[in-house]
Amino acid sequence: MQPPLTDRQPRPPRAATPSARRTLRRDVLCLGTLVVMRIALTLVGYAAIRARMPQPTPTTDSHFYARQLARSIERLARFVPRASCLTQALALQWLLARAGHASELFVGVRQDGAGRFAAHAWLSCNQRIVLGATTTRLSEFTVLAERR
Repeated sequence: MQPPLTDRQPRPPRAATPSARRTLRRDVLCLGTLVVMRIALTLVGYAAIRARMPQPTPTTDSHFYARQLARSIERLARFVPRASCLTQALALQWLLARAGHASELFVGVRQDGAGRFAAHAWLSCNQRIVLGATTTRLSEFTVLAERR
């Protein structure tokens, strides 16, 4: 066996930090929930999902947790085919409800200059929008449904 070309020894793999493990667990949970919601919307529909949504208890400290989950959902949604804004909002609401945090799902529509309708879903937690407002101006939408 030949010696390495440099005198530098390879570093041993670093152990994952507790923060990295928490992030990985959160990402796996978010990705799994996104996939399940996408499949559930296709197979059973929105009404059946809403009927099975866990009922949370309102808390005041849930905005930070909701925003962390929302960032994970938004980042991981591009790996789930057809993970629409509704899929993302339902997945986040499901995760928040399971953790005991109340949230509100909004569905709105608008008409563009060409006369076509566009729909959008977003989620708020403690009266702060946590998902769905980054690329869309929500003031242009007329709210059709609001679900807690």
